[in-house]
Parts: sequence; C-alpha cells; structure tokens
Amino acid sequence: MIDKFIFDPDSGDSCESCAGQILETARAFEKFYVLSTAVEYEIFDALLKPKTSSELADARGFHRDMTDKLCRAMTSMDLLTKNGDKYTLTDLSNKFLISTAPYYQGDLIKLLKKTREERWSKLGDALKNGPIEIPRDNAVFDRSFILAMGEAAICGSLQRTMKVLREYEDFIKAKRVLDLGGGHGLYSIAFTRLNPNSDVVVFDLPQVIEGVTKEIVSVHNGKIELAQGDLTKDGIGSGYDVVFVSDVLYRPEASLVPILEKINKSLNDGGLLISKHYHLDDVSADQTALFFDLMFSISGGVNLVHPSDKFCDFIEAGGFSVVHVEDIGGPSKVIIAKKVIK
Repeated sequence: MIDKFIFDPDSGDSCESCAGQILETARAFEKFYVLSTAVEYEIFDALLKPKTSSELADARGFHRDMTDKLCRAMTSMDLLTKNGDKYTLTDLSNKFLISTAPYYQGDLIKLLKKTREERWSKLGDALKNGPIEIPRDNAVFDRSFILAMGEAAICGSLQRTMKVLREYEDFIKAKRVLDLGGGHGLYSIAFTRLNPNSDVVVFDLPQVIEGVTKEIVSVHNGKIELAQGDLTKDGIGSGYDVVFVSDVLYRPEASLVPILEKINKSLNDGGLLISKHYHLDDVSADQTALFFDLMFSISGGVNLVHPSDKFCDFIEAGGFSVVHVEDIGGPSKVIIAKKVIK
C-alpha cells in the first residue's frame, strides 16, 4: 500500500539517497556486461588508434548503431573518451584493458563473466533447493583461468605479500622454497628477486606447468624448477625451508588437514609454511570473502572459506605452530607457521 508520505515534497531527499545505493548495486550488472563485452570482442585493442564508432564497427564487423551506443556507454564509465568524432582510450583502459599491457585484466574479467553465468545465475535455485552439485575436475584450471589468477595477483596481493616476507628473516635466508599450486609462477619469480640465493620450485598440475607456468617462468627466470602433480594425490618433494601456498586451500577440514600434514613432511625441521588466502572474519570488512564463500556454496562447495582462527587451528593440527598473522587487505591474510620439531 502506498504510504501518504510519498506525496510529501519534503520527504524525498533521504529516501532518494538510500534508494540510490540499491539502484547503484542493481546497475553494476549492466556496467559489468558493457565491460566484459568490450573485453571479449577486443574493442580496447581495436582503439589503440582512435576511431569513429562507424570505423570501429566496419573494422570489426559490428553493427554500427550498437557499436556507437556501446562506445557511448563506455565513455560514461571513463573507459573511453571522445575527441571530435573519434573514440580513444583513457589512461585506465590503457593500463588495464589492452591485451599487451603489463597490468592487463582481461582474462580475470572473462573468468568473472563465466562464474556469473555458471554459478551466480543459479543462486535462486540453490536458495530453494540447496547447493547444486557440479562435477569437479581439473579441466577448470585451463590457460585462461591461470592467467586470470596471475592478473588478480599483480594488482596488489603479490606486492603486499612481498612486503610482509621481505621483513621476515627466515624467509630471506631460505635455501629451498616450494610454491605449491603456484600456477602462473609470479610469486616464485618475486621470491627469487627477494632472495636471489634460493632455489625455487613451482608445483602444479601437468597441464598448468606445461602451459602457462613454463611460458611465464622461461621469460622471467628460467632457473626456477618446475614440478608436476596433483597435490591431493602425489608427492610434492622434500627438503624445503619454505612452502608457500596461495589461494588453493579452500577445502573442507577433512581434505585440508591431510594436505597440511603432507606439507609438514616436505619441510626441513623448523621450516616455514606461508599461507595467503581469503578469510571470513568480519562480515562488513571481509565482503569479498563473504561473496567468495557464497559462490562456492551455490555449486556444492560448502564451508571452504574459513575464519583465520579456525584455519590456524587446522594448520596446528597439521603439525605447525602459528607464529604470525598479517592482514594484507582484500580480505587476504598471510599466515606464517613453523614446523614443530618432534
């Protein structure tokens, strides 16, 4: 029923500001599809040389009117600017949306679109009927996925992790380091720059190592050792002073603790486990982790994102003593634990 105060001219301001927040959230979907479509059809690369919307459409085989409307929408989002009748890239799109840019985010945007279509679109079904079981295999870890993880890392989390580790003497002195599930290898490359005297090993699935890992590592540091296997089934080597694991331990306790025990056995006495993961400690501060956990749950991955104190309990159950926990934002935490000498 419509309230009588709706018709009061003086009651609209506070209502409008609150409603604006709701509508801004709702319209984020529209902005995302403008962005993801432009990435998918390589529009930013096509505009390295400024073009009119008609020139862009003709060059790429697009519909002229739709191309102009899309360019106008991107201009409103500060992704393009218009000089005369030609559209050109902004500093923002030049830095993050050109496929050759060092901070390119295109594969991450494509992954986010895929996740929205495959998982988030099923939220209503999961709400009514419970999590929707989706068969899980290693096929998800394809080239685009691994590149997306690398693109996510280079925009802050890698740098913030390095700031923590460069102050940690035991890491700087480590002679042999394992980057477990290291995928793109960017953390390993950063480790060799912090500690040039260390031998670093990247361990991941065969298709990952033979693809993206080998490609990236060969360009930046060919001395990094590559090892293939499934961390849940295969040996991961031994004699390490440090095992670093980032964003691969989103697992239930029953499968997580055995992996931690395997890591423990691979370390020398007094060796370090360094974990970097999302943790759900505060609903308002850790919103990213909250949505991440909900996404997993839609497709049957229940309780895979753990509070940091509970995760520390799992680490200690795996034979470690937690010595340091550092919030690096986003809402990741770096947890450093030392192997307990028995």
